[in-house]
Amino acid sequence: ELAKLLGVPDVLVFPSVTLLQMGVLPLLTGNNGVIFGDIAAHRCIYEACCLAQHKGAQFIQYRHNDLNDLAEKLVKYPLEQVKIIVIDGVYSMSADSPDLPAYVRLAKEYNALIYMDDAHGFGILGENPSSDMPYGYKGNGMVNYFDLRFAEDNIIYVAGLSKAYSSYAAFLTCGDRQIQTNFRN
Repeated sequence: ELAKLLGVPDVLVFPSVTLLQMGVLPLLTGNNGVIFGDIAAHRCIYEACCLAQHKGAQFIQYRHNDLNDLAEKLVKYPLEQVKIIVIDGVYSMSADSPDLPAYVRLAKEYNALIYMDDAHGFGILGENPSSDMPYGYKGNGMVNYFDLRFAEDNIIYVAGLSKAYSSYAAFLTCGDRQIQTNFRN
């Protein structure tokens, strides 16, 4: 049902967002990847990035929602190296949100993957926003709010049910068969 709501082929369900982050981010980066983390990202993302760093990945922070600062850091790494841009969909302390279409353009330019924790946007923001419904419909998250595509736009989408649904569970999208197999293993 989550996959259908989001419009993706499949999702993997975990007990919590924190456990998901700790398991997935180190796996995505491997021992040679680079994580570019927004300085204002949620603490559980920071902890997962530190774990990935402990396992050999590089962890570099950039100024909050500053695409120029991020670009200056991305340009220093080869296109073929694994690069993950870590952002929140809605930042929990400020309610700021990133310009996701601009992040997608930047990620494509530098062959990077966007890893977005939308725990505070899922269930609230959704597709087809309008003047009558500025938050959109269905609550199916920030990616649908901007009418982007998960796999095509290189977005791994993470969210949980604890905020809007008051339930203990978290999930991530799986648009790529290889990533899905790696996560399951």
